[in-house]
Amino acid sequence: PSPEDYMKEFDFDGDIYVVTLSAKLSGSYNSAELARRLYLEENPHKNIAVIDSRSASVGQTLISLEIRKNIESGLSFDQVMEKVNKFRDGMKTNFVLESLENLRKNGRLSGLQAFIINTLNIKLVMGATPEGTIYRLDQARGIIRALGAMAKHIEHDVIRPQERILTIAHCNCYERAVYIKDEILKKVPFKEFLIVETAGVSTLYANDGGIIVAY
Repeated sequence: PSPEDYMKEFDFDGDIYVVTLSAKLSGSYNSAELARRLYLEENPHKNIAVIDSRSASVGQTLISLEIRKNIESGLSFDQVMEKVNKFRDGMKTNFVLESLENLRKNGRLSGLQAFIINTLNIKLVMGATPEGTIYRLDQARGIIRALGAMAKHIEHDVIRPQERILTIAHCNCYERAVYIKDEILKKVPFKEFLIVETAGVSTLYANDGGIIVAY
């Protein structure tokens, strides 16, 4: 969205929270932050937060759920932001993609690497760094083995799962999302889970068959 698009949404009687795709992957954070500054020039008493999710898709959903929880508990704008920033910094994001084509197009993977990986049916298990860039966690032959490797990584990586929500986004592969949910919950006692569809630019990155997990 352009700054003008964001500014139209700021005309709302209440505090505004914008949760964007990682600033390392998209210009949406910078666009929203510019809109915030421009809007506050004429509305200096408005509370507007622009939050770099350092994640994507369901990671943004998970942060939004945390915002709502803290608002409903009666916290002030500043208190909500303190809680949410701490939550964001402790959040983890993993994903497995059926196709690497969009990673290749965005310079995340060389054409030769993508060709070799696709030819050998190798699926990468990817993660997000604390800064919001992506990196390879593991790899496996075939999508089912890759999802199993991701579930195993989450089992060893998660802290206090009984206090966390397992969130999963899928791109046109609901059955696959249910499969990875079941595999993870066999190993890890998350408090609850949520499955959603990808939307917007995250669908382009995930492509058909992509699975994104945040917790």
